[in-house]
Amino acid sequence: MPRNPWIVLGRIWLALAYAFMFLPLIVLVLFSFQKNRFPGFPLQGFTTSWYEKLFSDGSLPAALGNTMIVSPAAATVATFLAFFAAYALNRFHFPGKTVLLGLVTLPILIPPLILGVGFLGLLARVHLSGTLFAVFLTHVVLIIAPALAIIQLRLAQMPASLEEAAWDLGATEMQTVQKVVLPFAAPGIFGAWLLAFTFSFDEFIIAWFVSGFQPTLPVAIYSVLVASIDPSLNAIGTIVFAISCLVLIALELVLLPYLTRGKQAG
Repeated sequence: MPRNPWIVLGRIWLALAYAFMFLPLIVLVLFSFQKNRFPGFPLQGFTTSWYEKLFSDGSLPAALGNTMIVSPAAATVATFLAFFAAYALNRFHFPGKTVLLGLVTLPILIPPLILGVGFLGLLARVHLSGTLFAVFLTHVVLIIAPALAIIQLRLAQMPASLEEAAWDLGATEMQTVQKVVLPFAAPGIFGAWLLAFTFSFDEFIIAWFVSGFQPTLPVAIYSVLVASIDPSLNAIGTIVFAISCLVLIALELVLLPYLTRGKQAG
């Protein structure tokens, strides 16, 4: 039986799209082990000296450590606040509801350069500028909006009758949130946390203004690029890519029992 040519073209297009996305990462890993200081083909031998230089210098690993402190913490706090904001916006009618939604989403609409200058002036007045806590605060403000959007979209799919049924069965409001709302919103909360973490991990402009002598990884990479082209950047990129893969595999292993349990129950 002849295959549908559109299916074949679709698969070829999908393969090309994946190759386009992953080829730079593969090249990054290859260049991190190349002897030549300037990346290029053909590869000039194999070496781990760029990794040794990376850890002997210590600036980029320290910046990665700062990022791995700030980003998970900011994503967790932002997702926590976004959930309760989304729940209030979806389930209650109160004066100033539209104003609240506008205030929450306003930071992501303001140009990051203007926002960074504003944060710098505010944090300098309260003597917090140049600290990791300042980066944490600014990232929380910035990433609440995307987290709120995802959680609110998930909660909008939840029928109000589920909560009413829980109340009729004697559950308190807190028990209803814990036993009904949170399990239903869990996929949205998980997705919101991942998106918030990604936004915080990649954020550069605001962190550049407020981080001072405790830079996050994007700020440290920018500083290295301004000075010179250093192959150690390929090494730190490979390490970050490896960490991302390990986190993804770990999440799959954690979620797999729940997914298989759901299929068996169905």
